[in-house]
Amino acid sequence: MTSGRFAVGGWRLAVVLAFAVSALAQVDAPVRPLPLGDTLLSLPSPHIIPAGQWELKFSHRFNQSLAEGSFVDQLHSLFGLDSNADVVFGVAYAKSANLQFSLVRSNTNDTLEGAAKYVVFRQLEGRPFSATLRGGADVRTERDLGDRTSFFAQAILSRQFGRKAEVFLLPTFATHAGRALDGDRSVALFEHAFNVPVAFAWTIRPGLLAVAEIVPPNGDLPDDADADFGWSIGIKRNIGGHWFEILLTNSQSTLVDQYVTSTFQGSPLEADQVHLGFNIERRFGRRR
Repeated sequence: MTSGRFAVGGWRLAVVLAFAVSALAQVDAPVRPLPLGDTLLSLPSPHIIPAGQWELKFSHRFNQSLAEGSFVDQLHSLFGLDSNADVVFGVAYAKSANLQFSLVRSNTNDTLEGAAKYVVFRQLEGRPFSATLRGGADVRTERDLGDRTSFFAQAILSRQFGRKAEVFLLPTFATHAGRALDGDRSVALFEHAFNVPVAFAWTIRPGLLAVAEIVPPNGDLPDDADADFGWSIGIKRNIGGHWFEILLTNSQSTLVDQYVTSTFQGSPLEADQVHLGFNIERRFGRRR
């Protein structure tokens, strides 16, 4: 009789433990990330490429604004596609599941940007957000420049809502950011610059997302620099290891030392300026 009671009690205990383990597993279950790639539009995403893989990146921001000229003028220039562009290309490599390195070059001031991105923790069923750290340096190699080197640090915080949406907050600090004229030379507009861009992604259907970014006007700009907020809206398409984004933006900035100031090449951003742009990301290599 006693052994039977022990058997029943043991069975009940096993059931309770099974439910407890199942609950803990659900709490620790990772949230399946949205297919956003390494970059949102111009801002970095909190995600990194799989360990052992490489990624090639290409970005264009066409110089001609869609707010300039008549419709006939815009049609003649194919809505800015015939104009010059601010071009970025580069490569990234994931050393591990949490650590990625990247190197890109922009033709704006012939800038090289090297960065490391580290995923501190990912969102789980029992953890409400993800946190990623990113830091690096920009080196401007064009002639007649002062303050050629700047350093930056970012925290990328994100909260995903099911498989539909994700919001992002990016506190960003940079040294010697922005550009201003000093005689015949271009020098840093800021010795130190801080800003908190925000972004939002929405799944239209699997593999197709709408993305929006906002960079607030930098509060430390001089009084005579009346800058509007920077904005970008775009569509992102993911097919396998390939991402393609087409976007509209009032900012041609693609690197940290550019967008953190809410200016571009010394000119404050104007909200009604509209430029076409696109990004291409392509991953290759075997996962570890």
